[in-house]
Amino acid sequence: MQLYVNDEPVQSEHNTLSALLENYVGAEQRVAVAVNQQVVPRSMWSDCLLKDNDRIDIFESIAGG
Repeated sequence: MQLYVNDEPVQSEHNTLSALLENYVGAEQRVAVAVNQQVVPRSMWSDCLLKDNDRIDIFESIAGG
């Protein structure tokens, strides 16, 4: 399926957000994610089914002060 990850076209066979992220950013996954401009809580990544042409934005989590 065709996805857009951070505005870059990506072909992927992963149908869940968690599978895509594990492949795309690795096991650490210290990121925040939005699918089609809707933030998806980490607890919902396994349940979030991806569809053709979905737009996934991955943001690195940064602690600040």
